[in-house]
Amino acid sequence: MWATLVISLGFIVFLLRRRLPQDITLYLLLALTAMYAASIGYGTDHREALDSLLKVAFLIPLYIFAQSVTRQWMNRIWMVWVWLTAMSVPLGVATDQFVDGRLAGFIDYANGYAILLLVGIIMTFALSVRGFSSSKWMQIPIFLCAVGICLTESRTVLALLFVAFVLLFFWSRRSFPLLWFRCSANVALGIAAATAYAWSPLLVIPVIVVFVLGYRLSDSMISHGYVRLILLAVVPLLVILALWSGSSMASRWSTLVSRTGEGFTRLVYYHDAWSMVLDSPVWGFGAGTWAYMQYHYQTAAYFTAYVHNQPLQVMIEIGIVGFLIFAAVCVSLVVRGFSAAKQKDEIEAKFDHFRMLACCILMMHSLVDFSLSFPYLLGLLFILGAPSDESASAANKVGRSVTVKTTAGIVTAGALIIATLLLVSDQLQQSATRAIGEKRKADAVLLLDRSASVAIFADRIHDRKARLYMREYESNQDPRYLDVARDENEKSLSGHSEQIWYRKLNSDILWMQGDRQKAVAVLSELVQQNRFMARWREELGQKEAQMKN
Repeated sequence: MWATLVISLGFIVFLLRRRLPQDITLYLLLALTAMYAASIGYGTDHREALDSLLKVAFLIPLYIFAQSVTRQWMNRIWMVWVWLTAMSVPLGVATDQFVDGRLAGFIDYANGYAILLLVGIIMTFALSVRGFSSSKWMQIPIFLCAVGICLTESRTVLALLFVAFVLLFFWSRRSFPLLWFRCSANVALGIAAATAYAWSPLLVIPVIVVFVLGYRLSDSMISHGYVRLILLAVVPLLVILALWSGSSMASRWSTLVSRTGEGFTRLVYYHDAWSMVLDSPVWGFGAGTWAYMQYHYQTAAYFTAYVHNQPLQVMIEIGIVGFLIFAAVCVSLVVRGFSAAKQKDEIEAKFDHFRMLACCILMMHSLVDFSLSFPYLLGLLFILGAPSDESASAANKVGRSVTVKTTAGIVTAGALIIATLLLVSDQLQQSATRAIGEKRKADAVLLLDRSASVAIFADRIHDRKARLYMREYESNQDPRYLDVARDENEKSLSGHSEQIWYRKLNSDILWMQGDRQKAVAVLSELVQQNRFMARWREELGQKEAQMKN
């Protein structure tokens, strides 16, 4: 929400000072934003639809900013970004930013962090080609990002890393062969350092010594044919030995094809998601629907917040129509990027090739994971894909019509208002959480009421109040608390009638109030619709037995 506020305010100032380019990608983004805005009306989870609308709407100003920034400034921005990304690895290790033994950095998702680091490696290589900074200094971010990728234990990103370096070799073998050899050697050392760290942090020191020695190695020495042959032979062997000796990474690879491994379970997600798409193929079910509707379509017991496949995720949310628009945006980014490279000199053309490679890597990763469901990665995709100011001015005329500019201004103003209201509502809820922790329950209720008054859709807040009052009833058995809990539960159901957790709470309240027949009817319907909720099925059997007695 804070990012949306800052970006929206900056874009409004931009609109007052500059004209928008006539850009097909911009028009497609406006159409995609309109699709997500429409999904608020027909979707059931309105709050999630709002969040998704903001996530898509702020792509417009990000894309235009990246398109308008000069080459020199964009170089500086990328330089700062790759160094910050690289330095996050030792900081994350030092502060123990691990989740289930995997380095998640400061974003709490190991696979998302891994693909971010891979983009960092590619953009570091691209900056070295441009000669913006000494290529030897830029080996440090490459080494650190490789360490981070291995510590995340992301199999998909590791495979994409090898694919990326094969493509980098073919694109740079004639003009920048020494740079490629140096980078590939340091990626291998980074993987070795991560494996050594898994055994003992002290074992990292010898790897760092080797990296420093290689850093001091002159280009003239690497240029010798026998040195490059040694590197070609040793680097793959070093990577294989490092991955094989790393017990955790090896165990993750061993479960890839098992029926209980992630590979098989994701196929189950895809099957169930496709069944959902077939039930509403044109417009989808609205953003955020998967989180609770997956229970209706499950063919196995699981819960996942996202489908782990961006095309299926988009089709569930805004249907095949929305997916075609999203696919057109992605194709437009890549095709226009490679087309613009043909009209540039060799250095700038290579930079655009590497930039587009990073875009394609992000898109490929999104086919097997939910990386583009995170706003920072989705935004990074459009910053990478935005044409530079020179290519934009050469390929596009400045838009003279006020229609697109007015539309973009309205979208931005709407995003600014929505983000402000949601941010205020969220801050009030956080204050209510602190009040509950401090046993100031009356203050918590007042804060939740204020939060509901500014929230655009308040069903979650009413559900929170209902559960708060229900806990009070359970502690002192005062039926007045239960009456208030039922009122709040009905308010939450009026905002989201299909939400299974609201309906389950409704069944619990009815049971406590003595309306057992209706409570069992609600619970029985939930069990039929969500057949893998074994806990609910067991509870239903117990309540039916009590009614017979």
